[in-house]
Amino acid sequence: MVRRICTIVLIAIVAVFLTRFVASVVQTDNYISQLDGTYNNQLDQKHIIFIAQQVDNPFWKQMEQGANDSAKKLNMDIQYIGPSTNNIQEQILLLQKAIASTPDAIIAQGIPDPHYIDLIAHASAKQIPIVTVDMDSPESDRIAYIGTDHQLAGQQMGELILQQVSDYTEIGVIIGSEQASNQTMRLEAFQEKVSAQPLINIVDIRSSNISKLEAAKQTVDMMKKNPNINIIVGFSGLDAIGIVEGLQSMENNNVTVYGFDNLSNTEQLLSQGLIKASIVQQPAQIGIQAIETLNQYFQHGNVQNKQYIKTTIVTK
Repeated sequence: MVRRICTIVLIAIVAVFLTRFVASVVQTDNYISQLDGTYNNQLDQKHIIFIAQQVDNPFWKQMEQGANDSAKKLNMDIQYIGPSTNNIQEQILLLQKAIASTPDAIIAQGIPDPHYIDLIAHASAKQIPIVTVDMDSPESDRIAYIGTDHQLAGQQMGELILQQVSDYTEIGVIIGSEQASNQTMRLEAFQEKVSAQPLINIVDIRSSNISKLEAAKQTVDMMKKNPNINIIVGFSGLDAIGIVEGLQSMENNNVTVYGFDNLSNTEQLLSQGLIKASIVQQPAQIGIQAIETLNQYFQHGNVQNKQYIKTTIVTK
């Protein structure tokens, strides 16, 4: 009976992941077909393609909203596309297709991949300006990066922890992706900051792949292997929510959770004390400034190379 139940659960999990994979492929194919077609713009507006890291992620939807609000004022039209899951290869494919469709400009996340950097150079050669957001690609020909100073944000998180710790503390960390430079920059700055306190020991680091469910799963596994963890830090937007869900599934109320951003029900979890504090970015402002930067580029041909948008600390 137990074996049969385990088999059913395993089949259900496989089915869920297979369904998500198929949905992601279908959605990406749909975007590619849109980019292969003729873009219909009857208002003679600047056509901007905005490629999100994950199209339905609340962080990127807020950024899209900010970009759209600004675009309406500046006679631009936003075409918002992106993978349904965190998938670098799909982002690269969408950038390639976006460039081929010759828009007036592209907004996209910077990715530390040689092919991606070559694509940005190709866009530059075709006089298609690219603004990177959320994650930079400083070695590329992008005209500007607009987003968080991730090194500073990691230091802010470290300072929050140092304010709390007075006894020996074991810390678990969940980052969104090991391939994402914004995540690794936050983590490295955080590690450097807390290393000054000998009472702090980072005992485990996991990746959630920008997934709340995966963050919850990794939290449970982390706590089983490291039951003395006092604090868990999540470095991408959905991590802290997933961490709380993982701890609740174990009925563990003895771990303090710190997170990033203010998405979904983060505010509610903060008010309940289930998340101690969160380093909050301003995705809507990033979207606004990306459009304003492109407008300046269209008008004058030169823009500020790096534009950092401040983060704030939100507590109960």
